Formats: sequence, C-alpha cells, structure tokens
Amino acid sequence: MNASSIPDTDVLIVGAGPTGLVLALWLTRLGVRVRIIDKTSEPGTTSRALAVQARTLELYGQLGIADLVVERGRKVNAANLWVAGRKAAHIVFGDMGVGLSPFPYPLIFPQDEHERLLIERLTAAGIEVCAKPNSSVSKLRMTTCARRYECLTER
Repeated sequence: MNASSIPDTDVLIVGAGPTGLVLALWLTRLGVRVRIIDKTSEPGTTSRALAVQARTLELYGQLGIADLVVERGRKVNAANLWVAGRKAAHIVFGDMGVGLSPFPYPLIFPQDEHERLLIERLTAAGIEVCAKPNSSVSKLRMTTCARRYECLTER
C-alpha cells in the first residue's frame, strides 16, 4: 500500500482486541475516521476473557449491539465452586442486579466470539481491520505537514 492509497485517518487504533474494536465502533459512530491495525490477521481462536459485565452491555445498548451479544451469549444463573475435585459451594446469582441494570445477570460470551461480532459490525460500517503480521508499532513520527503523523511498524 502506498501513501496515496491510505485513507485519511483521524485516529489510528493499534490492537484489534475487544477494547480497540469497540473504540473503533464508537469513534466511527461519532463521525471520526479511524484506521485499526493488529499484528494478527484474524481474531483469536481461543478465549482470554469469559464474561461480559452489565455495564459493558449497557454501553453496547447505545451502539445497538447489546441484544446480539445477549442472544449469542449465555446467562449465568448459578455457579459451583470446586476445591481439590470436590464441590465446595453453590452460588445462586438470582436477581442480583435487578433494578440496577437492564442486564441484571452475568453473561458468558467468549472473547474470540466477541471479537468476531465486533469485527462484523465494523465491516458493516465500512471499517476494515488491517493486519500487520509479526510487527509492532515502533514509532509515531511527525511528518513535514503540521499535525500529521506517520506510523512506523517493524518486524
């Protein structure tokens, strides 16, 4: 890709995990031109996070994706705690968040599935996650044009 084919960007987001992807969705919603890069070419295939908290779902409600996340996730009503192979406790969550949140329950939604959903939404908004395999952002350098930065990646 040469410099003339790179779209104008207001914000460069480095990292396409859930935080970077949600930031890109929010900024795009606000009319900010974003570019998101990641060192991998696709979402992970394993989960590094298990649950989505009520406050995250409230934020997602503002983005119009809370219902999708709840639909694809699994509400947790109770949990068993095990110690040395023996059941030590049973915890019932019940109505723990009723009256505090429209999402008064823990929700299991694995990170890899979460990332795929967020990427689907970004793609629908015309935003592509650009892969920079085996590289990392090493520097941001001011170019000759005031207030323009160049992102330098290295392997």
